Amino acid sequence: MIIRKAKEVDSEKLASLFDELGYQITDPDLKLQINIYIDSNDCQLLVAQTGEGDLSGLIAGHIFPLIHQPESIGRITALVVAEEFQSRGVASLLLKSLETWFTENNCKRIEVNSGDHRLRAHKFYESKGYRVDERRFIKTCAD
Repeated sequence: MIIRKAKEVDSEKLASLFDELGYQITDPDLKLQINIYIDSNDCQLLVAQTGEGDLSGLIAGHIFPLIHQPESIGRITALVVAEEFQSRGVASLLLKSLETWFTENNCKRIEVNSGDHRLRAHKFYESKGYRVDERRFIKTCAD
């Protein structure tokens, strides 16, 4: 298994991974989003590719500079492993790769949001040294 940057040609396989998270996205929309990641220095979209060329997982993250100190925050915005590859270390490899990228880009803190219903994800993050902190407020913008 190798961890690599996502490519536009991965869109179909990525869509099925997002389906497992409960997010449905059309292929044209996903290709647009993938290209944003490809073209940005502040975003990273990594995939776990098995020897057969299948994608077993993905992780996405962003770097946010802080105004009040000369450092940045890394935010994990998606992590999913295909059901048949879960509990095989795929998520750990993806997370470690993204954490390395954050560290190389001056991130002094990494945060992740996870829905209340994702109890397995919470246990996973806690096992990797993440802790529950703060409160999140959300406002939906008008279309």
